Amino acid sequence: MKKWFSVSVAAVVMLLMLTSCMTSRYSGTNPSEMGELAFFQPRAIQFYFETSTAPREPSLSAASEELMADLINSRRYPFSDMIPMDYADADSEIARWINGFSDLEVSDAKHLRVPRQLTEKIVASGHRYGIVVHSYGYIKSNERYDKEKMAELVDNIIRALFNETPRYSYNDQYGNALYAAVVDTQTDRVVYYSRVLSNADHPLSRGCVSEQMKKLLKDFER
Repeated sequence: MKKWFSVSVAAVVMLLMLTSCMTSRYSGTNPSEMGELAFFQPRAIQFYFETSTAPREPSLSAASEELMADLINSRRYPFSDMIPMDYADADSEIARWINGFSDLEVSDAKHLRVPRQLTEKIVASGHRYGIVVHSYGYIKSNERYDKEKMAELVDNIIRALFNETPRYSYNDQYGNALYAAVVDTQTDRVVYYSRVLSNADHPLSRGCVSEQMKKLLKDFER
C-alpha cells in the first residue's frame, strides 16, 4: 500500500507539472435533470515537499477541505447542506475510493464500482444523487524549489557545452487538481465526472481554487 501511495503521489505531481490548466468531464446524465444533490464533505490530500520525500501534511489537507466547502457553500449550486464525513476512520472505505480519482481516466469514470456505504448515505439523506469533491495537490518549500531549479540550470549548461538539447522539467512550486463525481443510487454508477488540473495554482489560495471550482462545477450553476 505504501509503495502504491508513493507511486501515485509521483504520478499526480508529474501530471500537474506537465499541465498548465486542463478541464475535462464525462456526463452520462444531464446535471439539470438531477434536482438537489446530497453534498458530502470535500476530501483533500495535500503534500508539502521539503526534502526528497513528500509526506502528507494533515494541516494543509484540512485547510484545503475547509476552503473547498466554503467556496461551494458560497455559490448557488443545487446541493444539500454539507454532510460531515470521517474519512480517517468510519468512512475510510469511501476515502480510498475517492483517492483513486487521481489515477482515473475521465472516460473510465462510468465503470467505477461505487462503495455501498456511499450509496447508503445518499439514500439516507433523502436524495437519489450525491456529489463528492476531491483535491490533490502539493506545495514545495522555497529551498526545495530553488534547489530543483538550480539543478536544472546546471544540467542545461553542461548540455549546452556538449551541443545537446536543453531539457526542461516544467518545475513549479505548487500545483492542484480538483475532481468531482456524482453517484446515482438507482444504478450504483458514476453518472457525472469532472476534473481540473493546473500546475500554476496554489492549493490554499482562495482566488486560485475559486477559479478552479467554477470550472469544475460549471454545469451545476443555477
